[in-house]
Amino acid sequence: MSTTIQQRRGTTLSVITTVLGMAIALPFTFIHAVLPFTVLLVVFGLFMLLRKQLRLPKYSTAYLTGCLVALVLMLPIVSVAKLAEQGFNDGPFYGENYTNGVTGLEAHHRIDYRQGELLIYNRQNNSAPVLTYEVDGGILWGRELDVRDHPKYVDHFLVEIEDLAVNSGILRDRLDFIGTWDFGKEPGRAYLWKWGGFHRFYLSW
Repeated sequence: MSTTIQQRRGTTLSVITTVLGMAIALPFTFIHAVLPFTVLLVVFGLFMLLRKQLRLPKYSTAYLTGCLVALVLMLPIVSVAKLAEQGFNDGPFYGENYTNGVTGLEAHHRIDYRQGELLIYNRQNNSAPVLTYEVDGGILWGRELDVRDHPKYVDHFLVEIEDLAVNSGILRDRLDFIGTWDFGKEPGRAYLWKWGGFHRFYLSW
């Protein structure tokens, strides 16, 4: 009877460890596909070190089992999330922070976004377009959408962006657009953090 109770407690702790581990680690998938696995292992290591101080039940094997199950379950989830974001696209590209201001530049496209507008400034001479988020005439952030930060595209240029459309998300919003670069006009998507700032963008094949 005692053995059965211990087995049930061990199973319960394994399940709790699995669920909590995945809940903590999976949101980091939005930043990088490897990061959730690193976070899970680090948090698990800290948890095991502080287990006595927290006065938690022993059951080391149950905790380890829960961590291993979480790692296995996260593999397909992270893969699907990465595929859903990237699809069969080129990227990710991160561009560069743009701090030069837009005086003298013409906004070619704009779209309402949250409390302000997203504006695209298409420039000349193989200069990458600039995306800004402006509220009441002030620039909260700007991004030069240069694809050359990616090692596979150091000799390529994105020269124009048009046809903007915003799709709201939970942690990030998605900006769909049509981009013109060395391979012609292709659909693209950029991700914007809900708490402000630019994340990254992709171009389709």
